Amino acid sequence: MKLTIHPKEQNGSVPAHRLEALDLWMSQLVEKKVLPFAMTILQRGEQLLYWRWCGQSQPVSGQPIHAETPLRVYSMTKPVTVLSALVLEEQGLLDLEAPVENWIPELAGARALTQPNAPLEDCIELTHGPSLKQLMTHTSGYSYNSPSGSFLDQALHRKLGGKPNLNLLLSTLEELPLAFNPGTAWRYGLGIDVLGMVLMRESGKDLGTLMKEQIFDPLGMNDTRFFLPETEMPNLADLHQPFPDPASGRNLNLGDGFPNHWGGAGLFSTPADWLKFSNMLRKAVKGEENPVANPELIRKMATNQLAGDIASLLPEGPEGFREWMPFEGLGMGLGVWVAQDSSRLAWNSNPGEFGWGGVANTVFWIDPVSDSSVLFFTQVMPSSQLGLRVALHRFAAEILHR
Repeated sequence: MKLTIHPKEQNGSVPAHRLEALDLWMSQLVEKKVLPFAMTILQRGEQLLYWRWCGQSQPVSGQPIHAETPLRVYSMTKPVTVLSALVLEEQGLLDLEAPVENWIPELAGARALTQPNAPLEDCIELTHGPSLKQLMTHTSGYSYNSPSGSFLDQALHRKLGGKPNLNLLLSTLEELPLAFNPGTAWRYGLGIDVLGMVLMRESGKDLGTLMKEQIFDPLGMNDTRFFLPETEMPNLADLHQPFPDPASGRNLNLGDGFPNHWGGAGLFSTPADWLKFSNMLRKAVKGEENPVANPELIRKMATNQLAGDIASLLPEGPEGFREWMPFEGLGMGLGVWVAQDSSRLAWNSNPGEFGWGGVANTVFWIDPVSDSSVLFFTQVMPSSQLGLRVALHRFAAEILHR
């Protein structure tokens, strides 16, 4: 299958056979109809080493994918929401150690299950709810809804499994207990959606407006937003879901109406826009100034906040929610994973690598050691089924790691 090469790609510094191996991997995924399209971007320093793609954004109509195609980034929204919170903290408007009920009093009187799989009535009263930092690190006790999960996850699914909005989310979380006492375990969940509500309460603005002012406008990310304008809807890449999703609650940006901006999963963006975001993070973590945030703030974001790795905090053991991440050796920064002990990871990473992915198999990460970033785009759900990211790490390491 023929690949398109972005005109800004700079070649000559990487052996051709390494690039061709990545070409072949992407083209075979599309030829075998595993993916409708695939796009990979590899940046090292100021060199754009690889930006190629193949396939169609809308296979039925035959519309091709390109650098400005709008698509859903789902949970890649999370680092953006966290960065918005860190900017407000730097302005003195937020205290990350303070409990969430300081901004959302409806969530006062928190309770936690005695164990994550316990019946809903088997819980204890807490003196306070999770802190904003615990929302950012998935140690808050907020879970995701799943029809096949714990009693709590099933209850969340019954209430949120249709077409939820943030008001319904808030009333549901007010009613149900946390999965565990905040700070004692790790579980991927709705915490950053709650953080988004905190930001709206504190700023008096909807989340999209806040992000536009703080991040998108300064970086020139003109095509990243929570709702696409009508003129862009015909260009939106089709979403494919060939596999049942055992944790279907992760797709929670389906509501409509102001200000239903889900901080954990709601953004639309384009590959070209996300490259601007990842380049800002890549440069900031090595100390370069940028129009969004102090470099020290980005370094804080990319620092492991846990006492150990995520694996040591999984309450259910290895059968817990794993998505695609090799939790052994992987730490948790603020809104991003952090490679803590790369020798224990199932993929090729340098220590300190950080990033995040979305449920439609999008992913990006920054490697401070090689001063590089990797971005991958497609639109197939869920990301837990295909195992693409381990292979992508291998191909990227062959090209980026000297």
